[in-house]
Amino acid sequence: MFCKGEQVKEARIDITQSVCQDPLNKVKSVLEQLREQKISVSKIEILGDSELALESVENFLINSGYIFETSGNGEQFAILVKGKEEIKIEALEEKPIEFEDKILLFRDDRIGEGELGKKLADGFLSQLTLSHKLPKEIIFLNRGVLLCADSRRNANILKDLQNLEQKGVKLLLCRTCLEALRVKESVAVGKISNAQEIMDRLLSSSVISL
Repeated sequence: MFCKGEQVKEARIDITQSVCQDPLNKVKSVLEQLREQKISVSKIEILGDSELALESVENFLINSGYIFETSGNGEQFAILVKGKEEIKIEALEEKPIEFEDKILLFRDDRIGEGELGKKLADGFLSQLTLSHKLPKEIIFLNRGVLLCADSRRNANILKDLQNLEQKGVKLLLCRTCLEALRVKESVAVGKISNAQEIMDRLLSSSVISL
């Protein structure tokens, strides 16, 4: 752990799969801790072993304006975040959010099959929170409504969905689907909607089905 105002020569963030289930949020959390406690470091090294983690962390660093170098590949990589002198972790001015006239449609609680599909959904929504271009709505049908239900497995996804909702993205959930899957009482984010409203929304905009 770090102490407020401390000067640290090097900070290492381990996001390998054996010790970290949510690599992007861990990186964001550590950088936020450094910023809030006004800790200066000469370099930050991020170690990982997942192609998905590599892509999401690199995109986050690029969008946040960090200077970095990557060595290795998705199976074993190291990202060195550096600067000419000491790195000052500061809040960067965010770009204004632009809402695209598009709707994202989730018909399952994953993108694709199995555990990989679950990780893809998690990574996709996490990455979406970093974008300044957002869909105006996200609609959840069938098993997609499970993404909005409160559970330990969904904790990270719920944080991302709550973040998107706070930014102004409307989240609509199918009432019939929630009742059929018996998760209506555990909805933690979004608006419970009906078939008529959802149909009207799907017919009014460009829809991207995931």
